[in-house]
Amino acid sequence: MPITQHAPTLALTLGMALVYLVVVRLVDLNEKEPLWAVGMLFILGALGACVLGLGVNMAVLELRVVPAVLAKELARFIAIAAGVGVLSAVAARRGWSEINGLMDGVVYGAAGGLGFATGDVLIHDVVLGSLSSLGELGSFGLSLRGAGSVALIGLSDGVFGALMGIGFAAAVHARAPLQRFLFPLCGYLAAVLAHASYEILGRGNALGGSEGLLRRWSALILPVLVVVVVMVVALAQEKRAIQQQLVTEADTGVVTPDELGVLQSVLAREVLYVKTLWRNGFGRWAALRDLHNRQVQLALAKHRMAADSAAESPGGVSAEVQQLRAAVVELKNSLEHEAQGAAPGPAAASLEPSPGRPAAEPRRLKKARKCDGLQDGKPARGAKQKRANRSGDKHKDRPPASPSDRRVGARRSTERGKTGGGR
Repeated sequence: MPITQHAPTLALTLGMALVYLVVVRLVDLNEKEPLWAVGMLFILGALGACVLGLGVNMAVLELRVVPAVLAKELARFIAIAAGVGVLSAVAARRGWSEINGLMDGVVYGAAGGLGFATGDVLIHDVVLGSLSSLGELGSFGLSLRGAGSVALIGLSDGVFGALMGIGFAAAVHARAPLQRFLFPLCGYLAAVLAHASYEILGRGNALGGSEGLLRRWSALILPVLVVVVVMVVALAQEKRAIQQQLVTEADTGVVTPDELGVLQSVLAREVLYVKTLWRNGFGRWAALRDLHNRQVQLALAKHRMAADSAAESPGGVSAEVQQLRAAVVELKNSLEHEAQGAAPGPAAASLEPSPGRPAAEPRRLKKARKCDGLQDGKPARGAKQKRANRSGDKHKDRPPASPSDRRVGARRSTERGKTGGGR
């Protein structure tokens, strides 16, 4: 079959995957994961599906439920594990981790699962040339059932990946080695059970066609509910960590009271981002988001340190807290330096004079010069009187004259008067 026949199916699947990724990213309220990391998990998931499709007989993957589920979830598990391994290596090199809680596991796991769905469509419908059930495309559109199938497969693969991501996120900061092994395994088994029930309900003899599609949607209710509950709990923990752990950072200047108020309000933060993007451009907007992300990561790291009695060692979470503090200070210095070196405008005023015109002074410098009695390089109105008053104040500080000094002064004044009268 020509590839043009499969292009609409692939484009629709990719578009649906991107929509789900945007939804998951928007729900991640407190700390946005870096786009390069989310994209890496998406690509690894797609590669895992392609390798599986080329290495395993298609009849096994399409006709036998249990082997197909085990093989697909194993490939998805390996892809997500590879992504988590890369993130762990970056964390070891940089000093802090991008996986700071279960919410991060949901984001990265869903990205890997959605990438797997896209790669599965790519390998089966385009490379191998088999028109799947998604390819119900005509020349002018897509049937309602085909659109439902695309949305369903995107959601299901994202949920299965999210279950694995939750297990990996729980294992990243686990204390015991046994926990680091069991948590990802539990995530894999949860994904297998959810996927098997999804396939069995959809492939029953009496559950084909539209009824089978409806039953597949029903089979996802419990896994979706589990993921949603984990997300709500994780977001509540992040908010509590921000409120409790960043209050003490006001003394160090790492998080000011105004910044703490912004971090505690999603609406205030988004309004600030829009204003910054409109007034100062993309660069400062991105730097401000990075600053807030580091501050939230600092709160989560301090929360883990408070909960872990063994974190006082130099190589534990305490070292990560120090690295994050240093990163926050560096970002703040960068933003201040950028504001001071920016062109005159809403953000900052330049201190360098332009040819043919005087330099524009910032408000703080103008106010300071006015307080010193100078305005535009000249004495301000009332400055001479102020200096005279200060001069009078100096005479007030002199000690009073003695009686002998007063008699001598009176005699000299009389003599000067007589001399002046004679003239």
